[in-house]
Amino acid sequence: MANNRIVAFVDKTIVKITGIEVKGLKPQDVEAALTQFLGSPVRLIGVTGDSLQMDVYGIDPERILRDETGIIKTISAVPGLTAADVAAIVRNEKAREVSLEDLQHGSGLSCPKERWLARDAKESSNNSHR
Repeated sequence: MANNRIVAFVDKTIVKITGIEVKGLKPQDVEAALTQFLGSPVRLIGVTGDSLQMDVYGIDPERILRDETGIIKTISAVPGLTAADVAAIVRNEKAREVSLEDLQHGSGLSCPKERWLARDAKESSNNSHR
């Protein structure tokens, strides 16, 4: 007998988008647009003046990034790009800019990052005593 296996996952993910203005939308049009965008069937289950709530079916778990409480933070809409990749890109965009002059301050034989962290900690300490 052949070793026939079927690997499948069934997923219904509930997504709630807030902070948007919702008015004059036809639910069928929104579902069609989101289905095309996400590449997965979408069904709207709730529409308020400032939020949309929907079921998304059959989405690959690697395309979803949830926080520790289960709140969805990211859904990757690009094939081959995982939600973790999207989160890494967002973190990189939030990196602080530091001028070369600021990095050159400090003493001792330490790397620029260590000098910056020491300087940043000193400034934070000074601000807390004010």
